Amino acid sequence: MKTVYLDGIGIEAPGLSSWDQAALILRGESPYQFEKNAQPVATLIPKNERRRASETIHLAVHVADNAVNHAKVNPQSLINIFSSYRGALKIVNHICNALTLPEHPVSPTQFHNSVYNSPAAYWSIATDTRAPSTSIACGESSFPAGLLSAACASTEKQGVLLVMYDVESPKPFDKKYLIEFNCGIALVLMPLQSDNSLAKLEINFQSCRTRETDIKLNPSLEKLMSGNASAQPLSILSAVANRESCDLSYNYLEKAAVEVKVQPCN
Repeated sequence: MKTVYLDGIGIEAPGLSSWDQAALILRGESPYQFEKNAQPVATLIPKNERRRASETIHLAVHVADNAVNHAKVNPQSLINIFSSYRGALKIVNHICNALTLPEHPVSPTQFHNSVYNSPAAYWSIATDTRAPSTSIACGESSFPAGLLSAACASTEKQGVLLVMYDVESPKPFDKKYLIEFNCGIALVLMPLQSDNSLAKLEINFQSCRTRETDIKLNPSLEKLMSGNASAQPLSILSAVANRESCDLSYNYLEKAAVEVKVQPCN
């Protein structure tokens, strides 16, 4: 078991464009309306690189920036974990279509952005960080895989930035990998409790699933979790917003699980 403290949150999803807004909705103090947001612009990225960045990159860097600002930490001090269900499917679709045309006019920029760790690379450029960075692809288990990796990467002196992101899947990929809308969620996880800590997370790997998650969201928010694998952290965020203690379990690969015990701080 590994213990970390949740100090910062960034979120961008239909009807949820900030943690302050999301917290009110998760507490039931504000009504939730499912509405796709305009594509966020990651203004942290330098102008020259920003105009070449893809929708996926803007989404990931945007929520990462919000989480770091919320936690009031220097991004250069954090280990980075970027995790996605399917990466840049829209870019892959463009490249596949280009390959069917005469002379195969593949854009060098799109080829560059199709690389799976491009969001992490743009984050490193934007923040001038040289800290370790890992990019994870684990299908529908990408969030628990990222959470487990973040827990393992955290040290006594160094926290972790965990970024989950996926954009709506284009045709014909939606027939195989359905992602219904864009969603990005970033968490800053620190090794020690501070005045900024929102919750204590005890993260544990189980080789066999032993229990089911004991927290339920309202049906509209459940739709978010079923429509995009990167929305899975909403169950943790619901407990944090309501200052509740709970035990959560995320299916990991075929038979294993990543279990999370959430306890409020302050």
